Amino acid sequence: METTMTQAIVRKVKWFWPWQDDLEETWLEQMSRQGLHLNQTHIPITYDFVQASSQNYTYRLDFQDSLKPKNKDEYLRLFTDAGWEHLGQMGGWQYFRKLSQSGEAREIFTDAETKIQKYNRFLNWFGLAYPSYLVIFVALWSSYPEWLMWLNVGVILVFSVLWAVIALKVSQRIKQLRAL
Repeated sequence: METTMTQAIVRKVKWFWPWQDDLEETWLEQMSRQGLHLNQTHIPITYDFVQASSQNYTYRLDFQDSLKPKNKDEYLRLFTDAGWEHLGQMGGWQYFRKLSQSGEAREIFTDAETKIQKYNRFLNWFGLAYPSYLVIFVALWSSYPEWLMWLNVGVILVFSVLWAVIALKVSQRIKQLRAL
């Protein structure tokens, strides 16, 4: 635990899959009720919390990876105007919070279609990112010794299966939302 002049910083490591953003939001809310309030996120799985009195914060995530600066300002202003505080981003995931008020909507997105769009943005980014890395990886093969090339084939196979599972699970989440 790091300590600053006025606040203690607690770093926690926790893994969430892209289709588990609702579980991540719930976990962040539980941390706030324990007096640990999200201050900063780090790739891939670390969170910095400020230790303070317990608060009833609502946390919400959105996926926006490729906003131009002007569009990002407008995007963030939309949330700020609705009372949400932008805490930062991790891997394209935008983190927001606001104090919960009784009778007030606790959602950034109140309809299933907007939530579906969030997951579609993730799938579009993910669908472009992995093949791009794969092309670069394969292009470098000629410089590898033969034994390392076979190791790389194994790594590529493992990551390809992981990529397929992530794409499938996010697609299933979209299907669940469409059924609502």
